[in-house]
Amino acid sequence: MTPYFSIVIPVYNAAAYLRRCVDSILAQTFSDFELILVDDGSADESAALCDGYAAADSRVLALHQANAGPTPARRRGLDAARGAYICFADADDWVVPRWLEAIHGLIRDNGGPDMVLFDYERDVGPVAQPMLAEEGYYDRGRLEREIFPYMLMDLRRKPFGTQLFPGYLWSKVFRRELICQHYLKDDRITIFEDTAMTYQCVYNASAVYITREKLYVYRKQTQSNLNHYRPAYFMECKLVKDCLRENLGGRDPALDRQINAFCAYRLIHGLVMECVAHPVLAQAAENAGRTLDESRFAADLTVRGLPLYMKPFVLLVKHRLYRAAVLLIKLRMDR
Repeated sequence: MTPYFSIVIPVYNAAAYLRRCVDSILAQTFSDFELILVDDGSADESAALCDGYAAADSRVLALHQANAGPTPARRRGLDAARGAYICFADADDWVVPRWLEAIHGLIRDNGGPDMVLFDYERDVGPVAQPMLAEEGYYDRGRLEREIFPYMLMDLRRKPFGTQLFPGYLWSKVFRRELICQHYLKDDRITIFEDTAMTYQCVYNASAVYITREKLYVYRKQTQSNLNHYRPAYFMECKLVKDCLRENLGGRDPALDRQINAFCAYRLIHGLVMECVAHPVLAQAAENAGRTLDESRFAADLTVRGLPLYMKPFVLLVKHRLYRAAVLLIKLRMDR
């Protein structure tokens, strides 16, 4: 029998957390689901844990592959999924008991939207990206009026960088056909991969439902991709920028402005990372300049529509005045 939901979890060296995650799913008050655990070449006990759950519960499927990263692991799970709707979770997080029951009710009562977006909480401290979009049903017309002009970067709000809703895959449920069509094809993208997929799906949806109910618990990890220095950060961001422009660029001037603003924000974030990793001005400027030159990440950025405080950084980098850009970052950080 085809399950209503397929839940895909990439698993890599997650033995310390996996039980809490899987147990929270198996304890759901709505039971019509399959759980697909994709062991991504783990070196700890994760593979054995996945196999143990599959042996104990017929709803669980354990798959194994050589380490390739979370995007290929999710794709492997998606290829095996049979459910009408696809959910994702990370192996170190967990869900509330009525996660699936609440989502199923929203889908049933609202004519089967292509996506359901829900809120989340963090295990420690406030969330960084709360749900700001108004709760309710969005048909295509309402999406075009209220979501598309602001979804990737809401330039009306402060602080700059605010989004109507975070891009995480795990805070969304997708109709299977929609996520399969727009799932990320470039495995070189290893940061903001959720962003590269989520907003494509929203833009191509006929209808979505947004709820502010907190159904997922995100475990804050100090070792996450954006919490440590990445020497190739600008090259990685260039891949995301190219993906966004290929799949969303040119559709609407508001989307083009948002993509540009998203990339300007990433530019400043990358400069901050260089300053934190290299306190000596000359070293930070040299590293930033080299990777910006190699990637050409900022070559086609524009200051049009950006907040006033961001424009000097973009202009300095576009004129290859990297030492001045880094100095400005350091002055701002020292305030």
